[in-house]
Amino acid sequence: MDPVTLLATATAAFNGIKKAVQVGKEIEGVFNQLSKWADAAGQLQEFINNNKTNSGERKVGIFEKIGFNKSETAEAFDIFTAEMRLRQMEEDIRLMFIYGELQHYGLEGYSQFIQMRRDVREKRQRMIRDQAIRRKRFVENIFWGTILIIALTVAIRFAVWFFDFGREAGKW
Repeated sequence: MDPVTLLATATAAFNGIKKAVQVGKEIEGVFNQLSKWADAAGQLQEFINNNKTNSGERKVGIFEKIGFNKSETAEAFDIFTAEMRLRQMEEDIRLMFIYGELQHYGLEGYSQFIQMRRDVREKRQRMIRDQAIRRKRFVENIFWGTILIIALTVAIRFAVWFFDFGREAGKW
């Protein structure tokens, strides 16, 4: 998805948070909106990080025509705007916990939320890293298994050939 769509999704969820808090909805509804915002914000942050590190680039085929939908200035501006707006939304949510409608949770509640988010992120990164290691080991095991099968096949074939050669020479 492009940053404009992701930003629109995050903004809509953020506005839902503000409305839910202002009309005094049940805390479950507020946290439901916070969850929707966090999902959209996470996707937006991932997009921003991928474009900053250039890992978001896709490899273009050798004969594929290269074309771009936007100018580099427009694309950079979209990413910059999304990043600034995301920072502002996070700051507004922090202020809701400290001074605003969620102040009954206070700074401790906000810190707990941030710590949980950090723990979930680390857990997911660990899962991705472990999966990459398992994939690498799987490919290595397939490679060495194939080499072993080929070596055994060649050795057995050589033994059969050697036995047949000895029998034909009359020495067996």
